[in-house]
Amino acid sequence: MSDISGTGTVGSAARGVVALCFVGGAVLAVTGRLVVAGVAFLAGHTFLATAAMVEGQRRRGAGLSLSGVGWLALSVSLGAGGSSAGGVAVPETPLLAVGIGLVTVGTLLVVGALGAGDAEAESTPKN
Repeated sequence: MSDISGTGTVGSAARGVVALCFVGGAVLAVTGRLVVAGVAFLAGHTFLATAAMVEGQRRRGAGLSLSGVGWLALSVSLGAGGSSAGGVAVPETPLLAVGIGLVTVGTLLVVGALGAGDAEAESTPKN
C-alpha cells in the first residue's frame, strides 16, 4: 500500500510542477517576458511528454514535444526578434511560421488527427 501512496505523491508533485510551469508562463507572457514564458511552456510540455512516454503513448508524447518547441519558437520570435519598421517591432516571420507549424502538428498528434488510429481501438476484435 505504501507504493500506491508514493505514486500518488509523485503524481501530485508532477501535476504541481506542470501547473506551475503553465501558470508561471502565462504570468510571464502577460508581463511581457515572452522568451522566458516560452521556456516555461517548453518545460511544462516536456514534463507532459515524458509522462505520456512513460505511459506508452508515443504519439501523444511526440505531439507534446513538438508543441512545446513550437511555443518556444513563437515566444522567441515575438519577444526577442524582429526588425523595427516605423517604430513597430516586426516579428521574425520564418521563426513565427515554424512555431505555428510545430504547434499545429503537435496539437494534431495529441488529439489523434494525424497518424494511425488508436492502438487500443485497432487491437480490439469486432464481433
